[in-house]
Amino acid sequence: MKKNMHWYALLIGAILAPMPACADLYAAEVAADKQDFPRAFELFRELAELGHPRAQENLAVMYVNGEGVKRDNVLGYAWAAIALENGGGEAAKGIVAQLDPHMNASARKRVADLQAQYGKAALQERLLPKPFVPGTSVANPCRMRSVANPANYYPVEAKLKKISGTVLVEATVAPDGRARDPRVWYSVPAGTFDEAGRILALNNQYWPPRVNGVDVPCVVRFKVRFNMAGAADGGTAEQKRILADARARAESGDPRAQLMYGMLLEFRTDMNVEQEDPISWFVKAAQGGLPSAQYLVGMHALSRAGQGTEPDDRKGLFWLQLAADAGQAEAQAALANYLLRNEPDAGAYDKATLLLEKSAGSGNRDGRFHLAALLATAPDDARRDPQRAMDLLAQIAGEVDFDPFFFEIRAAAQAMLGKFTEAQVDQKNALAKARKFGWNPKAAQARLANYAASKPWTGNLFTY
Repeated sequence: MKKNMHWYALLIGAILAPMPACADLYAAEVAADKQDFPRAFELFRELAELGHPRAQENLAVMYVNGEGVKRDNVLGYAWAAIALENGGGEAAKGIVAQLDPHMNASARKRVADLQAQYGKAALQERLLPKPFVPGTSVANPCRMRSVANPANYYPVEAKLKKISGTVLVEATVAPDGRARDPRVWYSVPAGTFDEAGRILALNNQYWPPRVNGVDVPCVVRFKVRFNMAGAADGGTAEQKRILADARARAESGDPRAQLMYGMLLEFRTDMNVEQEDPISWFVKAAQGGLPSAQYLVGMHALSRAGQGTEPDDRKGLFWLQLAADAGQAEAQAALANYLLRNEPDAGAYDKATLLLEKSAGSGNRDGRFHLAALLATAPDDARRDPQRAMDLLAQIAGEVDFDPFFFEIRAAAQAMLGKFTEAQVDQKNALAKARKFGWNPKAAQARLANYAASKPWTGNLFTY
């Protein structure tokens, strides 16, 4: 393979990795081709309700033809009209033109009712994130104070192989101006620069916002480009050809191409000469049923980083839940962490635990990390399992032992097991690493005092 194709092949591999079974455009069209009309109808219906124009058009045709569902010309007309709002094709135009003269007042009422649920305006209000307008105010914005040099954290193996890449990182900034719990949204090549991106986030310094004279937590999101002389990054002409090819396939309606094209735009801003919005392509892919795209749309909508989309928890949770239900491990971990914010009730704890169990079961690093924290420190005795927390941490030690919270969680688990000497050793390690990153040590010192007094600790480590 030519060097200038290497990064593109890695991107393709990340997108086309095996995905869990879910309602997506590919499965719907395969069912239709096999004339499994009941299955095709159900899949197209799910996607149509998300706003996918091809699914809406196909659903209209199936209603009119009675394929997989009892024939209903009114619903066929309604879905065709909705499809046309979203750029539907000749089939939708033909259905509307043929049936419009036969629509009476009662039929038009049914059409209006469906449009009120799934029409373009309704979906924009209920599901689709609104673009963030630069220059508008964001509640409690983070500001970068100083940026660590990515070259200092370049993975050795990637450097030896001359691989470049990009990682998108989000972190919560505590009132001391330092990041906690950095989370990788996605990266290319997948996994290669995740740890480096997290470590970089912990070494950056930020200005937290002040509210009534007090520094308060905020969220920061940034992209880290890891590049070195001679890295396999692609030639300009080849990159332009790849981008043009990806755009052509994305515009043809291929959800995977839409996701890939959005990632190219987001990661290679130097190639995005028309300043297209990557999130609009993620939305199209999400409407096509791709869990990875649904996860990204949900994360963008939930984010308080003041980029991409206006924050909207309702929309963000909808897309995250879709992705989580389809087995997307990152979405499961993110949804669980959302539920555990502040002071969750018993129902939120139960749901978060189940989500983290699923995410951890898929081998997800964040799922295991946060499940270990919950099992070590949950206030309810019935929810704790400190030995299992220790086992989970052992599985991911090499990926997370740079983070002070790794030792904090282990210290809490040791204390729950009655091993207070070991807990103090781990807590002192946590404090040493926290000081290295410039964290305010007050809370960690209080936990150390607990363990020195042979007392366990419960609570949420990820609340600042």
